[in-house]
Amino acid sequence: MVFNTISVSTAITPTVIETCFSHYLNRKPLRQKPTAHVSYHEGLELIRRFLQHASYHTVEDIQAFTSQWVPTPRWVRVEEVLITQKAIDDAAEAITAQLGHKGVDKVGGTKWWQWRREGTSLKAEWVEMRADHEKRKRTKEACRRIMLYVHGGAYYFGSVDEHRYQIQRHARKLGARVLAR
Repeated sequence: MVFNTISVSTAITPTVIETCFSHYLNRKPLRQKPTAHVSYHEGLELIRRFLQHASYHTVEDIQAFTSQWVPTPRWVRVEEVLITQKAIDDAAEAITAQLGHKGVDKVGGTKWWQWRREGTSLKAEWVEMRADHEKRKRTKEACRRIMLYVHGGAYYFGSVDEHRYQIQRHARKLGARVLAR
């Protein structure tokens, strides 16, 4: 079976309908429970159903589905940056110095977190509200808030594209620039 937006929608639509009806019909007994809010209850049920549906597919299918491109709204400014090998090496030295040799051994050594495919580069994005950027350009003021956003999924699945909406919200609510990888 194909794993795409249509197949996922087909798999979770019955859950959406069932949860709405169940929530409506049982609203009095649910009144004092965390699931009293339909959006909370619906969200949990959607995640459960998605994970169940995803368990029938390969890792490659899930990775392809979760790394779909998400458009950036016009009010958000995204600047792609390339992290140089020197910056990566400097970060590796800082981590090793901070953890010490015993600490590095406890997290599995140095190879797994410094490994990169041959010929690939490390890319990241600066995400901020366009209005905040324009204001800083006008006033020549430096950004006072910066957030480093590292998404979950251990780079096994998911991507900055998948998390872009969340990143944009952080940037807007904090009035910050967010460096996301």
